[in-house]
Amino acid sequence: DSVVYHPANYGGDPEALAAARARYPRPVDIQTMPGMIVLARSVVQIPDSEEVGLPDHVRQVGRILGFRSVVGVPMLRESEAVGALLVTRREPGRFSDAEVELLKTFSDQAVIAIENVRLFKELQEKNQALTTAHAQVSETLEQQTATSEILRVISQSPTDIQPVFDTIIERAVRLCDARLGALLRFDGQMIHLAAHAQQLDAESLQALQTMYPMSVAVGNARACARHARRS
Repeated sequence: DSVVYHPANYGGDPEALAAARARYPRPVDIQTMPGMIVLARSVVQIPDSEEVGLPDHVRQVGRILGFRSVVGVPMLRESEAVGALLVTRREPGRFSDAEVELLKTFSDQAVIAIENVRLFKELQEKNQALTTAHAQVSETLEQQTATSEILRVISQSPTDIQPVFDTIIERAVRLCDARLGALLRFDGQMIHLAAHAQQLDAESLQALQTMYPMSVAVGNARACARHARRS
């Protein structure tokens, strides 16, 4: 269902304006001035808000804001109403044709501003989608390149697996933007440091290397100790 909002107003008592805004959002219907304007897509004038037969909402808002006459023009985009611009007076009476034409000009300018915001948001969304797509393509290409490099090393080292391990862990660290990576091999009894890639100083690197080979029991004990410290 169509809904009308009250995003901005000017003039009058702040409490009264807040009370009038509190009546929105609401469905677009002929019970409100904005609803009448949007549905008719044309200028609507009410010379006297206390006139018999007018919707109660119009009369109540007139009393809240202290106006007796009101005129509104539609905000049209490609013949479709996207809003309404209204002005009021304390005294009853019609607004002149010149005043209505001036309001139409302001209404057109408001539509241009709305359209500019819409187009800008669409452009931002498209740019974001392109950036995301580019990042995904780049990531896929990097992964494919890494896979190709590993396969190349495998083909070039049929009898030596160490270059393969080194390439795998180096590519894994780079693609994951990680600081440290280790490829561990288990021979059934001991865990061996088969390859590593890191941004460590010499002392830290030596400490890492002296940890291996490691028995499974020692590895489990150290893991439990680290978990206990974090807890």
